[in-house]
Amino acid sequence: MKSTKALVLTAIVAVVTASSAQAQLFINCGGAGEAVIGASSTTCRLTNTVSATVPTVARLTITSLTTTLVAPLAADFGTAAGVNSAGPTLNVKANAGYTLTASPAAATWSGPATSNKQATDLKMVVNGPGTFVPLGQVGTSANPTATTDYAIGYNTVYNWTTDIPGVYTLVVNYTLTAP
Repeated sequence: MKSTKALVLTAIVAVVTASSAQAQLFINCGGAGEAVIGASSTTCRLTNTVSATVPTVARLTITSLTTTLVAPLAADFGTAAGVNSAGPTLNVKANAGYTLTASPAAATWSGPATSNKQATDLKMVVNGPGTFVPLGQVGTSANPTATTDYAIGYNTVYNWTTDIPGVYTLVVNYTLTAP
């Protein structure tokens, strides 16, 4: 019996030594001088506080990376009316407010060497019909969104002297920013 008591005493000393080193990691329940939950309960409860830092996240998708504009007819040249074409639809998902803008990547369209077609010849309407405006703000929200669509319509103005025969391209940058 003496050897059993010595063994138990050694184990208790080892637990007490370990508990002193890691006091914030566990709590003993049910013994003299130990924390007890409830007068007759053998249940012991610890808490763990969790935290997560959620950054501002957003997703911008587009239905197509290219748009082929409607080809102009002779009657379309030299008028302010321009030619309407369907553009892409953009989708925004954001866990914070945001602003979506459109801007030309260059001041002029690429095309035939002697052409000088201005980027301002391309206008847009968002979720038309409506008035075509220069490329700029597409949409904005002060609130998060699970999904918001922006259907873009383009209008292109053609000029007799700058729009000579050939293929013209203009890159339009759509930029999603969080405030």
